[in-house]
Amino acid sequence: MEICNAILDGKNRFVRPGTRPGASARRNGRCKGTERPSFTAHTTKGSVLCFERDYSAAHLAQHPKQTTKSILLAFEQRFVTIVLRPRTGAEKRIYAACDWRQGAGIDTSDHKMIPNFNGPAGFDCMVTKDDSAEEAGYGLIDPAQDGQSLTLFLQSPIYVEGNSPKEESHSMALGKEDRTFALTRTDAKACDRYKPVSEE
Repeated sequence: MEICNAILDGKNRFVRPGTRPGASARRNGRCKGTERPSFTAHTTKGSVLCFERDYSAAHLAQHPKQTTKSILLAFEQRFVTIVLRPRTGAEKRIYAACDWRQGAGIDTSDHKMIPNFNGPAGFDCMVTKDDSAEEAGYGLIDPAQDGQSLTLFLQSPIYVEGNSPKEESHSMALGKEDRTFALTRTDAKACDRYKPVSEE
């Protein structure tokens, strides 16, 4: 599966969110899809849709195998930054390029990549690795029609990056209780630190 509408540099390498594209940057137009207007209408170029979920102590006690304490998702111009904050240890970041597609979650062999997603369409999100177009995991975003909430599905394993140069990036296995998250819209300021950089 290709990265759709991602920004590529002059050498056809994916420009990762958080970096500014050079003058030769362009969009990868090989994939086509129809965006969900009622979702994308809630943002304009340069603005961010921000979603989060903070799990209560009671919820975590009822789900001892869930390692994620909170999650944040910044969505701008098809670029997504996902921030996983575990019960212990430093936060992990996932960078992806997403595109709306009818038949989301179905691979080229017609197999379901997300077993518990049964919708007709959604945002296919290809996780990227080390500023390249190499695929390093898959996620799916199923937004509500009003743009105020979404469900995030993550495939395991998935490539994550630490929040400091000292932390090595790596492929991380996700337990069954750390693969599906229901997030709600929050103030965009909460995503300022993680705002993806889109093409100007």
